[in-house]
Amino acid sequence: MVQSFLKIWLFTFIIINTDAQVQFPLRISDDSRYLIDQGDKPFPILGRTAWFIISQPEEGYKKFIENSLDHGHNAIEFAAITHWPTGNHAPYNGEGTLPFLRTLDGSDWDGRLVYNLIDTEAPDFTTPNEKYWQYVDRFLSYCADKGILVFMFPAYTGYEGQEQGWMREMVANGKERLNAYGTWIANRYQKQKNIIWMLQGDMGKFNDEQRIAEQSLIDGLKSVQDQKSNQYTAESHSGENAADNPIFGDEMTINGVYTWELKVPVPYLARKAYAHEPPMPAFLLEEPYDEEGPDGNNFNPNATQPVRRFQWWGWLCTIGGYISGNGYVWPFIDPLWQQHLDTEGALDMMRLNGFINSVQWWKLKPSGLNGMKDIIVDPMNVDTSESYVSAAAANDGSTIIAYIPPAYKGNRITIDLTVLSGTGYAYWFDPTDGQFLAAQSSTITNQGNGNFLIPGKNKAGARDWVLLIQTQQLD
Repeated sequence: MVQSFLKIWLFTFIIINTDAQVQFPLRISDDSRYLIDQGDKPFPILGRTAWFIISQPEEGYKKFIENSLDHGHNAIEFAAITHWPTGNHAPYNGEGTLPFLRTLDGSDWDGRLVYNLIDTEAPDFTTPNEKYWQYVDRFLSYCADKGILVFMFPAYTGYEGQEQGWMREMVANGKERLNAYGTWIANRYQKQKNIIWMLQGDMGKFNDEQRIAEQSLIDGLKSVQDQKSNQYTAESHSGENAADNPIFGDEMTINGVYTWELKVPVPYLARKAYAHEPPMPAFLLEEPYDEEGPDGNNFNPNATQPVRRFQWWGWLCTIGGYISGNGYVWPFIDPLWQQHLDTEGALDMMRLNGFINSVQWWKLKPSGLNGMKDIIVDPMNVDTSESYVSAAAANDGSTIIAYIPPAYKGNRITIDLTVLSGTGYAYWFDPTDGQFLAAQSSTITNQGNGNFLIPGKNKAGARDWVLLIQTQQLD
């Protein structure tokens, strides 16, 4: 019965999520640690990147959303207007329509994103193309109907303000136009309930012109009163949490964790986000993607498998959730993206989503933070190490969860069981096939430390496992 538990639960979760029972808009919990819907139901961010999804025809974006629902996701991240030339048909949407009508000199814009004179040839952000934005309207409504939260960039700035995003065009448009564009898009989606507004965009350092442009957009977004969607986060530069950006950090209501480099490890940055003062919901926004390293498009040398370790680390260190990505899917170039929807990495996320929703995750506190004891009894367990064991426990003593990563060298793990409220039951969860195994035959007490023998290699041949200890026995 223990081994079949999660597979049965996953099926139930998929049906529940497809029924879109979440009641948007989301708000922040009373303790400022996670998101909650209008029915007071905690909402874990179980996200998937979909940067160029607006470039897909209706059939394509519906296929992606349905596949995401089937994997237990409830959120996506995308750019309302696209720029990066490696993505699909930038800057056109799925109907071949441009987001703006005219250039800064008043001429018709032909969609070119390379200029001789950017100050006259760049698109004028105050000339939105109604047909383009009607397509965005339909997409957002479809996501809302399916219970999908949308992390939406009104203008992704791009790495170092270059060709990945719109920063050069934003500077060319200037303060007044950017403010007007921010006000316009906020007015358009004033009643849209399923948006989290995304700021910056792989850019954390700004010169004066760039700072003024981004601030003008933000001021415009926030100038519209009574917005149904009024939460903000950002993708800063790699290694910096959204709320820590010295220029725009104070604009955030949700703290996004972003690092694609191993030199700034996910656990370290995620724990820093959770510990931010004042507290705000934190989540893993971006990390090395599935099939982005040596096994895929070779874009990121840090994206070595199994990349699921980043999401397990990120979730247990922030509690709020995560967003994951695939190096072939996010550009939405046909037919590659359809062929990579169901990779082992994608199935790992399905199993993670099921696990998160099988526990009362909103009660968790990361080890050593917010009054929680150090759960892992090992002075060498530091959050800057590839062998870091991330752990969290429920504030009522009902649950302990620990993720043992592939790089962990020991064959046992020692847990401080005094964080439990009473007698406990321990299980090993295999993140590669969704099976539970009894960690020991007898019950455990909440007195002192407990040593647990790690099973060895999991079903996929790796060495990562999840230890679940709770006061309620699995069926």
